[in-house]
Amino acid sequence: MDATERDDGTRMPSQSTPRLAALARIAGHLAWATTMDDLTEVITERASEVMGASRAVLAVRDGTQRLRTIATHGLSASQVQQWATFDLDLATPLTDAVRSGRTLVLTSRAEMLERYPELEDDGAERSSVTLPLISPVTGDAVGAVGFRFDGRVGPPDAEELSVLRVLSDMCAQTMLRLRAEEQSAARAAQLEFLADASQALAASLDYRQTLRQVASLAVPTHADWCSVQMVDDGVLRTLAVAHVDPKKVQLAKDLETRWPPDPDRPGGAAQVARTGQSLLIEVVTDEMLVAAARDEEHLRVARELGLQSAMSVPLLANDRVLGVLTFVAAESGRRYSTDDVAFAEDLARRAGLAIDNADLYSQTRRVASVLQATLLPQDMPEAPGWRLATVYRQAGRTEVGGDYYDVTVLDDDRVVAVVGDVMGRGVDAAVAGSRMRSAARVLATQDPEPGALARSMDRFMAADPPTQMASAAYVLFDSARDLLSMTVAGHPPPLLLQNGHSRYVTEHGSPVHGLGLVERPTARMPFCEGDLLLLYTDGLVERRGESIDIGLKRLQVAAEDLLTNVDPDADLDEVLGELLEAVTDPDRHDDVAVVAFLRGEWPERPAGGSG
Repeated sequence: MDATERDDGTRMPSQSTPRLAALARIAGHLAWATTMDDLTEVITERASEVMGASRAVLAVRDGTQRLRTIATHGLSASQVQQWATFDLDLATPLTDAVRSGRTLVLTSRAEMLERYPELEDDGAERSSVTLPLISPVTGDAVGAVGFRFDGRVGPPDAEELSVLRVLSDMCAQTMLRLRAEEQSAARAAQLEFLADASQALAASLDYRQTLRQVASLAVPTHADWCSVQMVDDGVLRTLAVAHVDPKKVQLAKDLETRWPPDPDRPGGAAQVARTGQSLLIEVVTDEMLVAAARDEEHLRVARELGLQSAMSVPLLANDRVLGVLTFVAAESGRRYSTDDVAFAEDLARRAGLAIDNADLYSQTRRVASVLQATLLPQDMPEAPGWRLATVYRQAGRTEVGGDYYDVTVLDDDRVVAVVGDVMGRGVDAAVAGSRMRSAARVLATQDPEPGALARSMDRFMAADPPTQMASAAYVLFDSARDLLSMTVAGHPPPLLLQNGHSRYVTEHGSPVHGLGLVERPTARMPFCEGDLLLLYTDGLVERRGESIDIGLKRLQVAAEDLLTNVDPDADLDEVLGELLEAVTDPDRHDDVAVVAFLRGEWPERPAGGSG
């Protein structure tokens, strides 16, 4: 027989109309609750006060096998702690109400002891009512609320019980509504986080720094503790750890570095890295911590971190596990669900793609750098009476470029130099630049005069063009005659510094190679001790959206400042590097090649103005 239908003559007195009206008003207040705190305050405190209940407990499902208490009235601190969470298969009025989905009425202490002999008994005469919170969507119990009446025996009044059932139904509906609103807000926050994380991942090719930033962004909105571990030679190594409490960051790091996961042991990040499958631990129990601890210190640290719930997802790229992303809940008391795992997997997919792209970029950059290095001179020749310096700086992209340079010392100690730039980018451009450099070196042995060399290069381009178009500057230094000869073929003008003044050599210019056989006039000028000439490619002076005249002026001012006020013992390579830092495009859209020629020693005189 249903407990509500029993009548042993000890029925509680019929409740007054004001009490029923008050309970009805409480049910109405539940419908307007806007937070879980509002709901729990109404269902435990206010309802208990109206009904005269000495104790009340509101518990909800925590996963599939446990209940979690979210509100109490009249319990001691130790009782609240004892019943914070408990297994659903434990014999209690709350668990029975959830499992059965039926209201449970216990009319006396004797009936309580008979049905639940394992529960603590304080000796007080009492009765109780426990009602399941039934979801109107699934028909399943999502929790239960129980009321205890000290000093009262017998079943409640039928009308009062009816109002209590309405109250529990309203509680269930309001709880589901608030959960839906929380889930909607959480999903919006997750989407915002994914957008921010994607922007951070796309903004930099330094994936290590980016993943550290992602871990920090996850705390505290989505985790109290977030860690990123990367697979390195089959071993998981911690890359980043972020914790909501800065004082616990080192503890979190210690947990992963002092006691790294056993790659062959089931569970944890090692299992995720090994299988490529996500792992969800809805509730972290102390038994789990004890089982996983390597020693007492390990257990102490794990307990101090207060782990409550955790999930680990693989960082995947092309079906390869690159690492593991772990979210841990502690101080917040949140519980992760399968929906949270889906969110974490979404983030991990984006991070895995960013890691793979960054790795591919790094590999391609290394290949490009090696290729470019093989196509350029390995060392500058020894030139008595000269200081020579070169700098080549690749653009901030993965492709190689067509900038090239070469310096040759002839048997009579004259110095031949060429700096050029072929059209296009990529391997073809780099190979074309290498062919142009090699051709210029060979043809310079036949006639090193700049005009003649430039015309020979025109014939080479007409007969076997390595590229459609190329610019170049050809220079011949004759120390014996203190003479500099120069032919410029559509190339940025060389910068000459003499006697504390600087000027661009712009006279007698000619068009780029690739237009057939054209006039190649030669400019000649004195070049004496202490004079310096800069040959360079356009990446040094060009910036997007800016006139080249601005770049030329910037280079001239910086060169005068650095090169005419330099310490006599300064290394030309270092000074040239400083010059590049001062004038090159920070976005590095183009390659830069610079060759500097200093006759003798640095001039010991102050800098002059531009000329």
